[in-house]
This record gives sequence, structure tokens and C-alpha cells, in this order.
Amino acid sequence: MDSEKLADKFKALSDSTRMRILQMLDKRSRSVNEIVDFFTLTQPTISRHLKVLRDAGLVNVERHGQKMIYSLNVNGLKEVASTYFHSFRCIARTKSK
Repeated sequence: MDSEKLADKFKALSDSTRMRILQMLDKRSRSVNEIVDFFTLTQPTISRHLKVLRDAGLVNVERHGQKMIYSLNVNGLKEVASTYFHSFRCIARTKSK
């Protein structure tokens, strides 16, 4: 993954609302309305945050009837963390010990 793509993913992670959404989705999949209930933000605002996360490959979305159900893209999140942090020699060395 090149540094531009990685930077885009970290931009998606750089917002506290999006970080909270990811933590919620780590527990279980949720609809937009379920996510909105945890915030004092409007549904369109939460939907925009979810779009940023989806575009960054950090969440998955699946249609269930009229509801859009969001889940954590575990592999996407692991890839971001692994790619970036293991690019540092000090971390790569500790992994092999």
C-alpha cells in the first residue's frame, strides 16, 4: 500500500466520531439509526462519517430490506495497522522476537 492510500485511511481514522463508530462496530454490526442513537448528531452527518469509513475500506455495508447494516472491516483495519506500524524497524524487530 503506497503512502498516499495509507494517509487517506489515517485521515478517516483521525476523527473522534469515526473512531467511536469503529469501536461500536467492533462489538456488533449496526444500522445507521442504531449508530445515530449514540450521538447528538443528525442521521445525514453520521451517514457522511460512514461513507468516509466505507471509502477507506474500514467498514462494510450490507442492505437488509430498507436498512443499511454496517460492520467493521476487520481485514481492512488490520491491513492499515500492520502496513504502517510494521514499516518501522523498531516494531518489525520486536515482532520477530
